[in-house]
Amino acid sequence: MSDSRMRLTALLATIMCAVLAASATAPLWAAEEVGEAVEVGKAVETAGEAATGPPSVPAAAIAEPPVIDGVDGFWRQRIDAPEHERTEAWLCYDSRAIYVAFRCHDARPSEIRCDQKKRQGGLGLDDQVQFWLDVENNSQNFYSFRVNPAGTQWDYVPGGTSEKIEWRGDWRAAAAIDEGGWTAEIEIPFSILRYPDGQDCFRFDFARVLAREEDRSLWPACFAKVFDTQNCARWTGLETPPVRFRYVLMPYALSVLSEEEGERELLTAGLDARGTLSNGVVALATANPDFSNIEDVVETIDFTYTERWLPDPRPFFQEGSGYFPWSNLFYSRRVEDFDLGAKAFGTVGAERFGVLDAYRRGGENHFVCSYQHHFGTTGGIGFNGVDRRVPGEPDNRAYSVFGSWDWPGEDVDRYVWGDLFGSHTQGEGGDDTMVTYEVGERRRQGLDWHVGVEQIGPEFRADDGLVYETGVRNTYYHFDYEISYDDSSVQEREYDLRYNYGHSEQGPRRRLAVGYDVDWRAGTRLRVGAETGVRDGFDSEERYLRFGWNRNDMYRGGGLRWVWGEHYGEDYRFAEIYQAFRLAPRWSMRIGLERVTAADLDDEGNVVPAETASLGVLQTTYEVGEGKTASARVVRHGTDTNAYAAYRQRLRRGMDLLVVVGDPNAEEWVNRLAIKAIWCL
Repeated sequence: MSDSRMRLTALLATIMCAVLAASATAPLWAAEEVGEAVEVGKAVETAGEAATGPPSVPAAAIAEPPVIDGVDGFWRQRIDAPEHERTEAWLCYDSRAIYVAFRCHDARPSEIRCDQKKRQGGLGLDDQVQFWLDVENNSQNFYSFRVNPAGTQWDYVPGGTSEKIEWRGDWRAAAAIDEGGWTAEIEIPFSILRYPDGQDCFRFDFARVLAREEDRSLWPACFAKVFDTQNCARWTGLETPPVRFRYVLMPYALSVLSEEEGERELLTAGLDARGTLSNGVVALATANPDFSNIEDVVETIDFTYTERWLPDPRPFFQEGSGYFPWSNLFYSRRVEDFDLGAKAFGTVGAERFGVLDAYRRGGENHFVCSYQHHFGTTGGIGFNGVDRRVPGEPDNRAYSVFGSWDWPGEDVDRYVWGDLFGSHTQGEGGDDTMVTYEVGERRRQGLDWHVGVEQIGPEFRADDGLVYETGVRNTYYHFDYEISYDDSSVQEREYDLRYNYGHSEQGPRRRLAVGYDVDWRAGTRLRVGAETGVRDGFDSEERYLRFGWNRNDMYRGGGLRWVWGEHYGEDYRFAEIYQAFRLAPRWSMRIGLERVTAADLDDEGNVVPAETASLGVLQTTYEVGEGKTASARVVRHGTDTNAYAAYRQRLRRGMDLLVVVGDPNAEEWVNRLAIKAIWCL
């Protein structure tokens, strides 16, 4: 057993002893040294006390796992009330790591949910505990460490990062269910955190999700009541390990055998390199990145008036993505391929920045930059810029200046934000502006609303951005009334009203939409709604019905959707049904079928009569072992059928391996075998 695992096991045993001995009103304690405890619970809210401000928790360094007591007083985020089930949490550290532990009491332990077994798999349907940590003490960049009762881990690194564990930073967790609830503990090495050298204060909060109630509770309570990160707890007096320049190299090797001549590669290689400076700023470089083996999303075929946004799974763009512009200015899918790339990002005090450059042989280059200045936790201003240069196309530059401000409150949060965009394009045309702004209010329960305006000039052009259309002006009003129930078969109801009006170069636009949503505790969900209006000289009508079942079970959940109406003067019909299956303890499957009948416009703006298309997707996964999975996908789109099978090995340490038979992103089956190995040095 490794030293770190032994420490974690010893800590769990100590915490379990402390849990059994703790009283129902125990304050937060931390060990100043082994065998000696110092009370730090004076500023901690209990379930019945009013919050007077965020607590400050003196840090206590330890030489070995201590005897400790716990804190309770978690508060529900959506409803101003104590949590459903009592939760306790503990926090301490030594010279190499931070230790966190939770005791989650539960009067109905048989209903504890922990289906997800894959690291970084979605925990949204499971019971879980969460530890949020701001190592820069400015409330701008929080790490999130989450564990479900099966011990499955999920983490978020500020800004985003790639999947390889050694690259993103490894941490450990364990959990166990018993007759009184469940317990979890976490070990987070300081070496995986990007804190400035000499930092002596972290901000943090604890959270617990009770899955059967779809409810989240937080500590400290003042943070749950007024959701402003200024109200997070302070962990003061830390003696953090010195920070020195850290780097990691991630080379890969790839071999591809294919019937497609352009796909064949006997052996190719590439390298990612990342360095972290003592102030937490990250620099990243990549050479010959591989994008060919990534399993892309399958785009649904339901009708949309504009291009659909899709996520980008490529590691270079995932790393630090939160430090770069929104997709309306930089949509990374516009960069199809490149040979060399570099980026840097980070936060220094109140300043947050990101710089990216991607170069392809032949002269193609994409440069992106972003800068933000934050005023405390509730406001900020900034600038974004994108410079696109592609041989044979006009050089294009696009930029934006923006600002936002929030006024958090116990009953209502108010906010306002605005953006001004501009573009400059080489040659004639392509120089124009885009303006967007919005104001609104958000509440725990009751009425939310927002009002906004979007105006896009006819010549505005951001070639590396996702600009849905130009020459339009739109004003929108959105009202949403939501209420949750604790003692009812109905868990939540939501009423929705939207009204948009504006115009385009083709004519006026109006849209009125209403919707009603209801969720039942039994696991079913109903969504119904309708909308009517005018768009560019055509009547537009739509009605929809959505029904889901077993929505709390990732292995048995399913649903259907039916939409009908009129678009471009033609009847519109869309139907979808999907179902998940658990075929064996380690074997799962999901089947989805879609069918649409819809008209569209050609390049000249003429209506293309309604046509029918269909899509079928079958996906299956077998969990071979920890970090090892075998999967397959079959996609039937119209008369084209594609399939592939893959084996993935993602280990805590050592070589990650990907073997793919077929091409995941082709339209039809391709005789192809690809083997890719990845290391971290």
